[in-house]
Formats: sequence, structure tokens, C-alpha cells
Amino acid sequence: MFLREVSPCGSFPSGSREAAGAYPCATESPRPFWADGLRLSRDWFAENLGKHVEGFHVEEDGAVAGHIYWAPSERAVVPHRTEPGVAWIYCEWIQRPYQGKGYMRALFSAFVEHLRKGGYKGVLVGATDYEGYMHHSHFSKRGFRVIREGDGGKLMYLPLGQESVEVEPLVPRVPVEGKAPVEVLIVGSRFCPVGAATVLYLRKVAAEFRERVSITEVPAGPEALARYGVADGIYLNGKPVFFGPVTEDQVRAAIETALMEAGAS
Repeated sequence: MFLREVSPCGSFPSGSREAAGAYPCATESPRPFWADGLRLSRDWFAENLGKHVEGFHVEEDGAVAGHIYWAPSERAVVPHRTEPGVAWIYCEWIQRPYQGKGYMRALFSAFVEHLRKGGYKGVLVGATDYEGYMHHSHFSKRGFRVIREGDGGKLMYLPLGQESVEVEPLVPRVPVEGKAPVEVLIVGSRFCPVGAATVLYLRKVAAEFRERVSITEVPAGPEALARYGVADGIYLNGKPVFFGPVTEDQVRAAIETALMEAGAS
């Protein structure tokens, strides 16, 4: 086991080298279908390492076997207003062959030690209610406490140098502009291979329906947060859709359903 901080070293090519091993969640065997989005996500990672994303990798036999990706609150792409000096965890994963063997414990310990040295006040994470992916129970065992609950998840906080944190959710504002019977708005959705694969399927499917489906892609970042109040996500006619992995056929079926509802099938 080898632990390593993912660092851009001040240059874009270094970010590209780091990105080449990113997202071990998409490189397991058998290959998950949503690994179709891996290249798109690694491109995003290379472009944003040291800007909107930081990370730690754990390696085994020269290959990345697990990760924690995070960002300082001042640069994190999250749908919240957060005081400075706080870390936001985006996601974490240990490949299945290495789960239950102490890899995540070692990875998280290195991460927290890095934050303590940097004087961070604490750590925030949007934990889920879904077993197997960022489940809140994994974080509660490490000392995180729930500070807010919502549909499908919990906002949790781990104090480091400060017992409480100032954090406020943004209000989503996703308009329907009447461009077509079905409007697809993609905000970010390239960070995770699951979302990136869905983006690729949407591009293909939307082209099949021509003028009946419009598709708009907006990069994740401060401008999207200010305009839409969301950091990431896919919207059909103003409604959030596609939570978790979906196939191309499922994307096509959702578009067809939306067209029927709009009377334009």
C-alpha cells in the first residue's frame, strides 16, 4: 500500500499525469458500463486539479486502488455557501478487492493529517442514504455528525479546529426557456464517471430527436452556482433527473416519456 497526495505541481501536464490514474471506481473488473464516462471525467480532473479539486490516492502494485477527492470551501463546487477554511469531500472509494483491509482508514488518516497541518476548521460531506456509495454510516464511524438532512442524504461535519460550521444551502433556480418541447440542461456532471457517461448518452440521444430536444451544457463553477443555484446535475424541462448510473436505453426512454408529456412524441 502506498499513499500519495494528488498534486498538479503548478502545471497542466502534471495534472494530466495525475488524471491518468484517477477514478479507480471506474477501472474495476468487470468493467462497469458507466466507465464510458471515464475519459471525460479524467479530462475534467486534469483541467481542475489544484483549482476545484484536490485528492489523495492509495496505490497497490503501481495502480491506483482508491481515492479521496475534495476541495477547500473557497474553491469547492458545491451548492452551499460555506465559511472559509473548511474542507468539502466530494467522493471516496476503495476498489472492492481491497475493501475491509484498512485502505480507507489509512487514506482518511492521511487526509485528515494534511488538513490539520493546513489549519482547516473541519470537514463537510454530503453523505447518502444509499448502501455502497458514500453512505452516512461510514462517516458517522469516523466522528462526523449530521447537521442537516434532505431527500436521499445527510450533510455531515467533522470538527477539526472548530466545533461548528457556517454553511447554507443555495436555492435551485433552473428555468424552462421554451427552446424545444424537451429542454435538457447539463450543469457540470463531468466530475464523476457516472454523470459523465450520462452526458455522453444524452448528447447522442438528443441528436437523434433533432429539433424536438435542445441540450445546453454549462461548466461547473462559480458562474453556474450564481445563475442556477446548483453545482452539478442534469435537468429535463427544469426537473432533476438521472440519479446514479443509467444506461443509454434508460436515457432514451426518459426523453421519449418527456416528449409524450409535452405532446411532441
